[in-house]
Amino acid sequence: MKTIGRSFVMAFSGYSMSPKSSLERNKENCGFILTFIPLIGAVICILINRWAVLYPYVCDFAVLPAVVGAVVPTILSAGVHLDGFFRTTDALSSHKSREDKLRILSEDAHGGYSAIIVCVCVFLIAVGIWSEMPIDGIFVIAFGYVISRALYSISVLIVKHAPVNNGKLENYVPDSNAAKWIQVIINVLYIVISAVLMINIAQTYSVPRPSVAVASLIGAAITFVYYLIVSFKNFGGITEETGGFFVVLCEVIIPIAALAAFKSPF
Repeated sequence: MKTIGRSFVMAFSGYSMSPKSSLERNKENCGFILTFIPLIGAVICILINRWAVLYPYVCDFAVLPAVVGAVVPTILSAGVHLDGFFRTTDALSSHKSREDKLRILSEDAHGGYSAIIVCVCVFLIAVGIWSEMPIDGIFVIAFGYVISRALYSISVLIVKHAPVNNGKLENYVPDSNAAKWIQVIINVLYIVISAVLMINIAQTYSVPRPSVAVASLIGAAITFVYYLIVSFKNFGGITEETGGFFVVLCEVIIPIAALAAFKSPF
């Protein structure tokens, strides 16, 4: 129970804007951290849903709600995943050897202007998509924050890690095989519950559009496959940084897929 409690603290202190914990990052303190990281996505989901209810009464234009929708998740997650996205993009844009790319991932200083440009473009795309998203769609795509983190957690538990010196992710995988697969099952349940809720909400529209939820889920699945391909091709496995790359990309692709389904005549 002590490990579970410490894992909860480490999850929220390390992957949200909660006060940072003084606990050391090791297996004893992080053995069940991947069980709780999707709960941060659940908090973001609830706040985004509440914002979707509130903003029509306080905003006259679509720009401010779109900026809030694009920025608030990053703020609530303390920019942790965006940092991984930046580092991974920096490494990929270097077009260097695998060893050099892994080194770039671990560097504190970023020198690639292309990474900055990509991050700005992703933000602008997110704002544009949010500005076009119907309010009904927000209630569906908000569950994407849970799904992206659950998929990230599953990948850390069962996918090969890249040969990096810091070995951060190794502390997240418990030595017990049973404990590892219990966490995998819990994260699968997060995804299943989110998917069911997304489809149910989409069916409550004045014109039922379950295709919006289905398109969002397909977008998440495609992004996950792309994340694995990029990780293995360029780094020999996943890292904490490529995981952040996936989370950010997934949370952009899901709204794009949902909006495409809304605009579709089918």
